[in-house]
Amino acid sequence: MVSETSPDLTRSDRHIRGLSQFMMWAVTLLAGLLPIIVWGMWLFPDISGIAAQPAPGGGFGGGDLGWYVWPVRLGAAGLSTIGIAITVYGLLNLRTLFRQAMQGRYFSADAVIGFRQFALASLVGALWQPLEHTLTGVYLTVSNPHVPNALEISLGSGNLEAIGAALLFFVIAFILAEGRKRHEELELIL
Repeated sequence: MVSETSPDLTRSDRHIRGLSQFMMWAVTLLAGLLPIIVWGMWLFPDISGIAAQPAPGGGFGGGDLGWYVWPVRLGAAGLSTIGIAITVYGLLNLRTLFRQAMQGRYFSADAVIGFRQFALASLVGALWQPLEHTLTGVYLTVSNPHVPNALEISLGSGNLEAIGAALLFFVIAFILAEGRKRHEELELIL
């Protein structure tokens, strides 16, 4: 067992705290930029090139985008807002974990709760993604007079991987919670 005054522990602790500080700022920046980027893609399709890519249900259909007027753009951006909100919620809770780790409180209640909420948001987001894809496809094909209405339901390996990763995050959250309990028990003994 390494004592608390060991130089290895201090160096390791310093590295963890430095990396946690970097990750806290990176996650904060990502949480702030994500809504801007996604809304920008839907609201300004000429700049983002989203209309040139395959849309759910073939919703853009190629050619003239005269039908893709401002209210339709707002609706598409609104549909994506639900997924963005879930992701941003998860990222802000992940930020809490990194902030606690930056201060050396690796097993604090806030760190464990933050990671649990991130795991929950990851699972909800992974389950929402195929539904959002389906709803967006229906919305775009109903709005576009040049393509027939379509209902495209898909659940691919990417969706299953995201669900699996979210479940793995739950296991890690339970491990952190157990570590927190043991840390508290050790403090009571000492």
